[in-house]
Amino acid sequence: MEPPRHDDRTEPIPSAAPEDAEGTAPAVCREPADFYAPAGRDSVGRFCRRFLDENALTATELLHHPRHQTSLSNTATFVAILTQAERAMERPGGQKGALTPLVNEIARLTRERLKENPPPDFLPDAYPGTAAELLSNGGFLGRFLLDAAITQHIAAGRSFAEKAESLLELAATTGHPDALVPLERLLGEIVLSDSGTASCARDAPFVTLIDLIVTLIAADRPMPEDAPPVFRGLDALMRRVQMPVLRESLTAAFRREMAKPACFTIASAGDMFGIEAVQREILALSDLSARLRDREGNYAGGARTEAALQRRTALLVNEDTVPEITRGRNFMQKLRILFVLQKMPLSPTAAKAVTDYLKSFFDSRDFAGRLLDCWKDRNEKLKGVAEVQRMVQSSAFPEEEREFLAGQIDDIQNAFLRTQRVLAPLIQAKDDPPADTVLDIVRLAGEGAFCNGKSRLAVARVLYRHCHRPRFVRHVLLNAPGPKERAARAGWLRQSLAMVGVPFLDLSTQRVLVVDDEDGPRAFVTSVLRELGIGRVDTAVDGQDALDRFQADGAAYDLIVCDWMMPRLSGLDLLKHVRETRSDLPFLMVTALATLEAVKKALAHHVSGYIAKPFTPDQLEEKVFLVMAQKGIGE
Repeated sequence: MEPPRHDDRTEPIPSAAPEDAEGTAPAVCREPADFYAPAGRDSVGRFCRRFLDENALTATELLHHPRHQTSLSNTATFVAILTQAERAMERPGGQKGALTPLVNEIARLTRERLKENPPPDFLPDAYPGTAAELLSNGGFLGRFLLDAAITQHIAAGRSFAEKAESLLELAATTGHPDALVPLERLLGEIVLSDSGTASCARDAPFVTLIDLIVTLIAADRPMPEDAPPVFRGLDALMRRVQMPVLRESLTAAFRREMAKPACFTIASAGDMFGIEAVQREILALSDLSARLRDREGNYAGGARTEAALQRRTALLVNEDTVPEITRGRNFMQKLRILFVLQKMPLSPTAAKAVTDYLKSFFDSRDFAGRLLDCWKDRNEKLKGVAEVQRMVQSSAFPEEEREFLAGQIDDIQNAFLRTQRVLAPLIQAKDDPPADTVLDIVRLAGEGAFCNGKSRLAVARVLYRHCHRPRFVRHVLLNAPGPKERAARAGWLRQSLAMVGVPFLDLSTQRVLVVDDEDGPRAFVTSVLRELGIGRVDTAVDGQDALDRFQADGAAYDLIVCDWMMPRLSGLDLLKHVRETRSDLPFLMVTALATLEAVKKALAHHVSGYIAKPFTPDQLEEKVFLVMAQKGIGE
């Protein structure tokens, strides 16, 4: 008689039985089909674990093979297994011994189904077709027959590893979800078993095994080339298709391994009190914690995974041990360790102990001096202080407190910049300072050496002014040995300046249109722009000539420098036409009529800048940088 499908029945009454180590109560099985549902299989695996491990079997194999069922019933512990399961699944109104007839019925139905539908033999390449044919029987029977066929296919495996390899071989032949479901479930049952995991990992030591499991769960790094074949196969499979059931089984395996007394580190001979080992253990746990969290901070496996990590850290971190954990380290090392601890999954009391101890450092009167004394070199001091601010900004402190502490760190660095006169050579220079002096500050900016706030603003001001000076541009870019090197330098400069919010204009890539009806002024402006390093300078003899050029290829221009008073078409009229299609194009107006009325007219049509004749090359350069930088900042 075909048992009803699990999905078609009323759900059984929840069990009031004690929960297992994973935090879930055993399934209540009232009919044979209940044992084949996911929760039922889990319960079979739990209560029959010793028998399954001794015979390298999974719950699915036991439920789909008469020989395995007979072997279990002949074991001396079979009655004890039934008694334990019955007690765990006890429910109101339940009868003692109710599981025995259910188990006998499962064995009878298994024999009948397989007698009527013998599982086919198949080669791995034929698996997709075999799976489709068996599932065509529909419902429970189709799923049962497919599981039975897979069970028979992997029966030759003498170990969990060999069976896992056979399952992975089948999985490699298909991408169909229905065909992958039973394979994923069987692989999950193997890794849920302690013996199964050890077999697949070739009895790898604790640290290696944890890394292998977390690499599968997080998929954050390549699987090591020397990893066991099963783990390499699982990695390839899980990167090819989504395997949520297998991933959850792996997180359960991770939690099981983490509950063992094994450690990530051992104390060295010179570590008399084991403090260094504890420090390394905490750092290892921190790394695992970070790898198992997604961008939103959620753990793979949810609260149970977080709790497993908490149980580990609770043995290491408490109010008494926090000072000991940082003992023997310098001030900066202590801060790093405490910030790492603060982000770990800690119990509320442990988290409070870490936060309070960390806060005590910031509240001390000599905090600034102790922090700066961690380094001898000036540049290292700047980078170290900025690192502390970044740690604060990404810490577990409340937002308001993070902002306050970040400001405190910025004040320390800003005072250091002033007292050590770090920026003085750039601020007080009457002429252009040596390019190498400017580059020193640019390098520090690129290395993230300046705190967010007043310190970074002060640096941004001096770099914006000096990094666009012709002398500096020529030294850094125009003296480059070739286009590739120039592009590389420009990219580095742009990226470094962006760290302090300064846009950089690579003038060698810019194209400018100079418009003037007089030969002398037009040639003068063109000469200054080329000396400045502008890559291409086009000229137009009046407004109409410029309009024709603009309408032919307006998108190619990065700046227009235009005289106001010209025949055929004035500079103001040209500006009006340009703004119809390029509202973003920098437009610098040149005129001898620097009247308020003229300026108002130009501003009404969104002129970018205004320069009055006569002007020096330096004045023109400053105006060019000003209007072009406005566009860069806008972008």
